[in-house]
Amino acid sequence: MILLTLILINLIWTFYSVTEGSREGFYWHYENLSKRVCDFDVNKIYNIQRFIVWNLFTLLMYLIFGRISFFITICLFLQFSYFHNGTYYYTRNKLGGKIYEKGWKDESKTFPPFTPLMKYSKRTSAMIIGIISQVIIYLFLLN
Repeated sequence: MILLTLILINLIWTFYSVTEGSREGFYWHYENLSKRVCDFDVNKIYNIQRFIVWNLFTLLMYLIFGRISFFITICLFLQFSYFHNGTYYYTRNKLGGKIYEKGWKDESKTFPPFTPLMKYSKRTSAMIIGIISQVIIYLFLLN
């Protein structure tokens, strides 16, 4: 039952990461096409929302797994950038064509990095570390 719960949590988190990337891809595509000028930094809102969702995941997992849940949420954090940024770049490429031509494997060309996980190789490494760490947690700490 613990393994199924862990798999379900990862699937939900991956779905959340992908939908966030897709949503941001659509937002920034149409924001860049718009002629209106907006100085509001929407990234702050996105980050607040992610912080709230991440804390809800932490609370939910704490109720299920106890203290080990904090390590699992760190693993989920490591996985987020891979799925979110990959979907973002893929979405922007499909909508715009000439931007982010590498699609999923591309890297930011406009924003300063928010985390050190902006390069494709680092995003991939972090995702792999997150998944392997969860396997180790499951095998040695939850059983």
